Amino acid sequence: MATTLQILESVVVRLQARLPQLAVEYFPERPAEYRVNHAVGALLVSYPGSNFAETVDVGCIAQPRTLKLSITVMLRQLNGRGGAVDVLDVVRAALIGFRPPDCRKTKAVSEKFLGQVGGIWQYAVDFSTEAMQVEDVEPDNLPVLTTVTYEETP
Repeated sequence: MATTLQILESVVVRLQARLPQLAVEYFPERPAEYRVNHAVGALLVSYPGSNFAETVDVGCIAQPRTLKLSITVMLRQLNGRGGAVDVLDVVRAALIGFRPPDCRKTKAVSEKFLGQVGGIWQYAVDFSTEAMQVEDVEPDNLPVLTTVTYEETP
């Protein structure tokens, strides 16, 4: 089962491959201090959280999990080829239907204009994917099968 970090890493790698002209980074721990250093702009990948559905007990606990993923698009240009509006289309095309490890295909949930600060146009594009959270079961201390004998029955 893939961890949340592995799922986020797969999204970062996917966006880096599809948008090599931009910086693709994890959302900063101190967003107020973050500065776009890239000449064109950046995509910031974040994990806003998960929702969990009703559990299923099949000898161990299994629980459907809907993971939320958010991409903040930060570009120096708003319109035109390579601008924020254009990059939104490429981000959606890259992630809609993308299957992170141990997850279902991602789908778009929402998109929002965040504003313009210091010449940087900002949008947030939110996606979701589904995974199964499974109990980390401790192995039973049962005897290990070491010898097998075959006996034919008439």
